[in-house]
Amino acid sequence: MLKNIIKREAVKMKNVYTKGNVLVNEIKIGDIHYEYDLGLSIECKVITKPIRDENGYWTWKSKNTKTNETVNYGVNEEYPHYAVNLYDYKAYNVKYYM
Repeated sequence: MLKNIIKREAVKMKNVYTKGNVLVNEIKIGDIHYEYDLGLSIECKVITKPIRDENGYWTWKSKNTKTNETVNYGVNEEYPHYAVNLYDYKAYNVKYYM
């Protein structure tokens, strides 16, 4: 039993956040996120769970709720400060949602 606990702890991954403090490790299909940049916003619904590659790069897909286009997202766990400005709530008042 102790071996199983040790194995689970060794496999534990570090928490990875977007610039808007969305915890990438816990994103679920159906979650709604808001991306902000240059005074514009995109509302997206998650359609795939995040997948981590061997280099620590997390990727997932969302669908823009207004245009129905697929948006590919990615966050590198070593460089989260370059991540997308993604929130799980409406963080800013904007005039235009794309």
